[in-house]
Amino acid sequence: MSKTVERTRKSATLAEIQARDGARAFRGAEVGVIDANARTVQLAFSSEAEVERWFGFEVLSHDPDAVVLTRLNDGAALLLEHDRDKQIGVVERVSIDADRRGRCVVRFGRGAQAEEIFQDIVDGIRRHVSVGYRIHEAKLVEQRDDGDVWKIMKWEPFEISVVSVPADVSVGVGRAMEADQPGERAVNREAPEPMKEDIMPATTEAVTKPTETSPDAAQDAGRRAAEAERTRVRSIIEMGEAYGAPELARDAVKDGLPAEQFQRQLLAHLNSRMQQPLSEQMRAADIGLTENEVRQFSFMKVIRALADPTSHAARREAAFEFEASEAAAAKRKSGSGERFAVPTDVLTRALNTATSASGQGDSGGFLVANPLLASSFIEILRNRSTIMQLGNVLGGLVGNPDIPKQTAGAQGYWVGEDQDAGQGNQALGQIGLTPKTCAAFSEITRRLMMQSSIDVEALVRADLAMALALTIDRAGYYGTGEDNQPRGIAKQTGVNAVSFQAANPSFSELVQMETEIAVDNADVSSMAYVMNAKARGYAKTALKHQGVAGTIWEQGGTINGYRTEVTNQIEDGHVFMGNFSDLIIGMWGGLDLTVDPYSGSKSGRLRIVVFQDVDFALRRVESFCLGKRG
Repeated sequence: MSKTVERTRKSATLAEIQARDGARAFRGAEVGVIDANARTVQLAFSSEAEVERWFGFEVLSHDPDAVVLTRLNDGAALLLEHDRDKQIGVVERVSIDADRRGRCVVRFGRGAQAEEIFQDIVDGIRRHVSVGYRIHEAKLVEQRDDGDVWKIMKWEPFEISVVSVPADVSVGVGRAMEADQPGERAVNREAPEPMKEDIMPATTEAVTKPTETSPDAAQDAGRRAAEAERTRVRSIIEMGEAYGAPELARDAVKDGLPAEQFQRQLLAHLNSRMQQPLSEQMRAADIGLTENEVRQFSFMKVIRALADPTSHAARREAAFEFEASEAAAAKRKSGSGERFAVPTDVLTRALNTATSASGQGDSGGFLVANPLLASSFIEILRNRSTIMQLGNVLGGLVGNPDIPKQTAGAQGYWVGEDQDAGQGNQALGQIGLTPKTCAAFSEITRRLMMQSSIDVEALVRADLAMALALTIDRAGYYGTGEDNQPRGIAKQTGVNAVSFQAANPSFSELVQMETEIAVDNADVSSMAYVMNAKARGYAKTALKHQGVAGTIWEQGGTINGYRTEVTNQIEDGHVFMGNFSDLIIGMWGGLDLTVDPYSGSKSGRLRIVVFQDVDFALRRVESFCLGKRG
């Protein structure tokens, strides 16, 4: 009980400090700003006051980029006690002010309930409001005896409520105490009720015979249980933040999952994310262009403006493209300011679906007679790169993420009657991804640059994608890991190897590659071979077995029953085989573009250089085998 009293005293002291800083005067002034005719009230809904939560103490950051106001600025609801069935008004204006408080103007409806609450506010009976919000980023800033202190680095308010009991007393109109409500709760960290300091029995015997447990022993048990719960919550939250799954972590905390079980759940979640199409993954980095704006975006306008930076006409023509580039660069918070950042919206969606329109901003659509269906830049890139077709592409990355991998499997046990099964030895390791900048270029003539046909636009995009794809493809197989290159499959330590007796492999040697992977328990039905065109030509004429009909190359383009890809990126006499779903291909941000008008100035050519950050990692080196002449 003493700790409960002490904690209350600290909270009260904090409130007094905040009041002396002006919160109390401010609160009175704000509540008094009521426009009865317009039915509006000015409110302060959030501050950086320290508020006790079930996981410790929480401080909401009010830095300029910490509060996501998209939903509040879009006519968010004014509710009663966070009940979505009780909307009494609408949020009209929102701001985060210099004194690090969130303020808004709300307008009340004319229904009976809204009228009643509005009149109570006018009469000074109701003075408190609360903000419902989601936590996107959090940071543990202090560990104290009375609870950990978390600073919420990014959060998104989605509704304002009039409440009777606030939690943030520093502004007089603050965040509400947590309570179960129908639908969406006031705070997105949905979790069990806050732990209390009441004396809890430690064993079943203590429940049936409470007098046999001393108060000191029960208090010790309660403290141990509280510490164990804090450790569990902290571990889960930290894992969720580290691997970009904060919502999954919050659900695990709410459901009472042990940290070890959440590890397995997190691994499954990341595996499922890697199976998503690249275009869906990269949508997280979109800047919000509409489909019409994506169709208007023209590479050729950008190229013309970059080729002649003194041309005001070219710059005006590409004004929309440059505005989108600035937004993309700001969202990525990376890349060189000297390069043009192509938004991921443009890279992952179709260039055009019909070119018959001639509206302002079209890329010369009125000049083309026939419709053109063009794939997105990313899909063109992927289709021209065998390594990107085969591997798991993880798009829209930020920073240097660590990808978890399972380093030990669960174990089975024989148990006797009424015995517990032993704990499995499942564990997670990490593999790091670090962006390596891949540069490629294509050249066009000045005459081609002056064309505004949508076909020329598609041609330029395809050429850039081809140049980039070849560079990425080669690195995926043979990247050295040095000289700013990523490390490819051939240079990974621990990859299986088979020595061929001749320049081209026999069928038995190709089967041996499968066997080497299977011995490591890494074989799956979706494995694939990769070879060059010369090896395919040999396989189409070489017999599997001497004197027996049937070539190595099988009907349907398979070898040994497995899918076989052909690319001349593979060196003569080399064959790769593996479970390519264990190859992670990380791609950061969007695409950076520069125009070089000088290298080919004598012939009147323009060089277009593109930059893309990429890295490769193998979740299991045992999943791959390289065969070559020994």
